[in-house]
Parts: sequence; structure tokens; C-alpha cells
Amino acid sequence: MKQYRKYIIAVIIYFLVWAVFAPCIGTKMTKSSSKNRVAFMNRMTAQINETGDTNVYDRRQFNDDDIADNVEVYYLDEMGTDVHLGGENNTYVWTLMNEDGSVKGFVKYEYYHDPNLRLIALAEISLFIAGIPLLIFAIYVYFNILRPFQRFSEYPVKLSKGLATEGIPETKNRLFGKYVWGMNMLNDKLEADRRQIDRLMYDRKQFVSIIAHGIKTPVANIKLYSEAIETGLYKGGVPDEKDKEVAAKIGKNADDIAKLVSEILDDPGSLKSSYEPEISSFYLADIKTRITDDFSNRLKVSNIPFSIELQGNPMVTSDFEAVARCIAQIMENAIKYGDGTGIAMKLYRQDDMTFISVRNNGATLSESELPFVFNCYWRGSNSTEKEGSGIGLYEVRSIIRTLGGDVMMKVEGNTTEVLIYL
Repeated sequence: MKQYRKYIIAVIIYFLVWAVFAPCIGTKMTKSSSKNRVAFMNRMTAQINETGDTNVYDRRQFNDDDIADNVEVYYLDEMGTDVHLGGENNTYVWTLMNEDGSVKGFVKYEYYHDPNLRLIALAEISLFIAGIPLLIFAIYVYFNILRPFQRFSEYPVKLSKGLATEGIPETKNRLFGKYVWGMNMLNDKLEADRRQIDRLMYDRKQFVSIIAHGIKTPVANIKLYSEAIETGLYKGGVPDEKDKEVAAKIGKNADDIAKLVSEILDDPGSLKSSYEPEISSFYLADIKTRITDDFSNRLKVSNIPFSIELQGNPMVTSDFEAVARCIAQIMENAIKYGDGTGIAMKLYRQDDMTFISVRNNGATLSESELPFVFNCYWRGSNSTEKEGSGIGLYEVRSIIRTLGGDVMMKVEGNTTEVLIYL
């Protein structure tokens, strides 16, 4: 608050100065007008008293506001009972005197312009002048508080859904300095935790795979021994009925264990997605805006050319946040595994399908590796010395398939394209 103290003092002085000078100006304006009108009426009354002429000849000393708009003369010997010396306008009545000091008539001066209108104009000017600091303050509040807060308010939602691909850009605004710093620290902490969880999941997968493979051989041996006992192999080919019964039970249990081991090996990560779609209608332009907001600053800093092509603007019925999350994951891979020479995105509608394509230049996979890129924990030959866990594309495919679409990867020369269709 200390940094704004000088501005607050300046505004207070501003209002105090105007509060002192405005009444002085108003008083001067009304007094000047009244004084000049009195001088005009005094001079005109003397002229009418001497000559009876109501024409105004000497205008040099008077403004138009000082000269009466209507001058009427009434003599006592000519006045009827229907004469009204009052009026709705600014009306002044002066007496005409005889030489002996008696009253011989009246002069009525009417002004159609009230000098108090100047006070009204002064009041309006005062309101305008008083409103200038308020307007400046309102503009300052909007651009430095309301608009940044509206942008920042979306960030915690993205953070909770894992959609915050980059931190909030640093700002010179001291009002949100600690907030930006704290949210970026929270994002870094959550990202580090996610990486740690991925590593633990990978270690778990490795451990489960080792245990499962270790179990397969003993189970196979138990199965063989149970079959040998069941057939009476150790008793000259004549099985004992009791031994045969027990051996059959052992064989069945061995089969159950073997089946369980096979299921574990088929999905050693046990990464079952708890994702539940939240279907709504949105336009493809909304996806373009989201990706631009999330990645444009980061790509500029990294000097990576980036373009988005939107063909038309069809409406899509799907899960907006989930689609944005999948595209963000693909963009992360394009940045991580690309050579930095360019990333291009294309969004379009064809027949009843919506397509989202992300192309990047850089290290590519061989044709033999493409069938495995969406497998859980699988990492390609281009991932050497690249941080990752092999879960991202697996999640992308799981989510997109839940939404009724699919995703595929194509490699052409030095270009990799990931295509989502909904």
C-alpha cells in the first residue's frame, strides 16, 4: 500500500484545490454579471427618464448577457388595471422620477438568461473534473486488477485437471506478484509429483513383471508334477484314486495362477483410467484459442515456429477439457522430441468426423516402432536422454477412445504427425 500513498495524496490535493477555487469562480461569475446588469439598467433608466427612448445605443461596456432582452415603460397616467410588473423571467422594475421627486412611471427589464445557469455549468464542469480521477482509477482497476484476475482465475482449474502446461507469465504488477510466484511454485511441485508417481508406477510395473515371470516357471513345474501324479507316473502307471483327486485340485489351482499371471503380464501397469467424460458443445475455434494461450509464449521463448490452421469453425460435441488435455500432451511431445524447426497444427471437419493434426520436425521413430507408441510405459528409440515415463500417449489413446474416437501416428521422412479424430 505504501507505493500508492503518493497517488492518494495527489488525488486529495487535487480535490481540495478544486473545492477551494470552484466557489470563488462561481461567486465571481455571478457578482460580475449582477454588477454589469445593474449598471446597464441604471444607465437605461436615466436615458428613458430624459428622452423616453428605450433603444440601446452604447453597447461597448456591456456583453449581450448584461443587456435586457425586453424593456417596457409604464407611466402612471397611462397604466390600466391589467398591467403586471412581475414575470417568470428575471424581471427588474426601476422607477421614473419627475424633477420634483415624484414617481411618474416604471421601467420593466426582462432577462431571459439566468446568471445562475453559469453556476449550473460550473457544477457540471466540476463533476467532470471530479470524474477524471475516478475514470482513471476505474481504468486502472480494470486493466491491472479485474482483467488479470479473470485470466488468473482460470489457472487453478487447469492446474487441478492437469492442463497447466506452463506457469503463469511473470508480470510487473505488484498486486499479483506473490500470487503468480506461488501458483508457479505449486505447478512445479505438482509436475514433480506427477513425474515421481510415473516413476513409481514404472518401477511397480517392472517389479510386477519380474515377479510374474518368476512365478510362471514354478507354476508350470507344479502343473507337470500334478499331471504326473494324476496319471500314476510314479506308481507304474496305476494312479491311486485319492492321489488322483488331490492332483486334479493342484492342477486346477496351477491353471488359475497361470491365468492370473497372464493377465498381469498383459497389463503389468494396471493403469486403469478413472476418466469420466463431461460432454458439452463447443467450437473448434475454442480449442485453437486454448492451445494458443497455453503454448504461444512458451514457443516464442524457445524460438520454435508455431502455426494453427482452422478450416471453418464447426461445432463439436465432446469433452472440451479432455480434448484440450490430449492435444496439450501431443504438443509436449512435439516440443520434447522435435528439432525446434517448427510445429504445425490443423483443425478441420470432414464428413461427420473432426480431425486434429499435430506435425513436427525432428527425431522420428522407425516403422517397426509405430505399433507400440500408444502402449503403456513404452518408450521409443528417440527417447534417449529425454525425460519421460511412457504414459502420456497411452492416456491420450484411452481418453480419445472413451470419447468414441481414436488417435494414430504417421512418420514421413523427418516429419512426425499425430492425428486425433473424434
